[in-house]
Amino acid sequence: MILMNEIPDRFWSLFRSVNRSTYIEALLKINEEYEYSNYFLSREVCIQLLSEYFSQKKYVIWQDETEDDWDELEPPATRVLNWLLRTGWLRKVDDYASMTVNIVIPDYAAVMIEAFSRLLGDDEDETQVYIQNVYAILFSLKNDPRSSVSPPKYSPCQYKETEQIPSGHAAQYG
Repeated sequence: MILMNEIPDRFWSLFRSVNRSTYIEALLKINEEYEYSNYFLSREVCIQLLSEYFSQKKYVIWQDETEDDWDELEPPATRVLNWLLRTGWLRKVDDYASMTVNIVIPDYAAVMIEAFSRLLGDDEDETQVYIQNVYAILFSLKNDPRSSVSPPKYSPCQYKETEQIPSGHAAQYG
C-alpha cells in the first residue's frame, strides 16, 4: 500500500480522458524503449520515439481537461509526453552534469503499464499454450503411423457415468 500513497491525484485522469487509448499506446511504446535502454531515456529520445510512432499511425488528440490552449500548439509527441509528465505517469529527472532531462517511469505507474501490456497484448496465455501442446501431442499420436503408442480409447459416456454416482454411495462403486 506504500505505492498507493505516492500516486498523484491527476494520475487517475488517464482513465476518464478522451485520449485514453493514445496515452496508453504512448506509455507502452515508452516502456518498451525504457526497458530496452536499461531504464534510462532522455526527453529527446521519448519525443523522437513518439514522433516516429505517431507518424506511422492515424490518430486524433482532443483537448483534455488538464490542457490549455497553448498545449494544442505543441507537436503531438511533445503534447502527449507533457501530459504524461503532468499527470504523474512519467517523471522528469534533471541531470545537471550532462545537461539533459531524463524520463523515468515511477514504480506505481510501472505496475499499471504492465497491466495495460497484459490486457492489450497479443501474447498467448500460458493455459492456451498448454492446451495447444496437448492437442498437438494427441494429434501426432493419432496420425503418425510410426508411433507405437495410441491414445486411450475411452468414450465420453464412461466419464458421465462416474460423475453421476451419488456422493454417499461412492464406496459401493469402487
